[in-house]
Amino acid sequence: MSYIKYIEGTKSAFPDQPPYEWSRFDSAPWTPIEKELSKSRIVLISSGGVYRRDQEPFKPDKNDLTFREIPKDVNFEELRISHDFYDHTDADKDKNCVFPLERLRELEKEGFIGELSEVHFTFMGRIFKRTQLQSDMIPHLVQRLKELSIDLAFLVPA
Repeated sequence: MSYIKYIEGTKSAFPDQPPYEWSRFDSAPWTPIEKELSKSRIVLISSGGVYRRDQEPFKPDKNDLTFREIPKDVNFEELRISHDFYDHTDADKDKNCVFPLERLRELEKEGFIGELSEVHFTFMGRIFKRTQLQSDMIPHLVQRLKELSIDLAFLVPA
């Protein structure tokens, strides 16, 4: 396996920024699934930068600490992508690549999953402000998930 010099590349690309503090986790929290999928309320969360055309686009640079709520019944023709740090050519053609809500709707209709949340969430990846992410954005998102009585979240990185 060849070594990817990502840290050195990041330092040279952003010389005016303090060194990035990489996250380290010695263990991963595990929460066993307590409900059958067919009885669970599911939410989709994507870092693909997807938004509705009537919503404000994400900032094209890094560290946009906002998220967008996308209704369960959204028309996919209304969806756009605002993210400059991955090639979304295919996702522009089919948003399900990074926001597979139509596939989840099919699973709900088949009865494979219980029900979808009335809203789903997207944000833009490329967030280097880890402390602010953990102290500001994530608690707000978790609060929304609690308000929506979510059993399981389907996370889709872009």
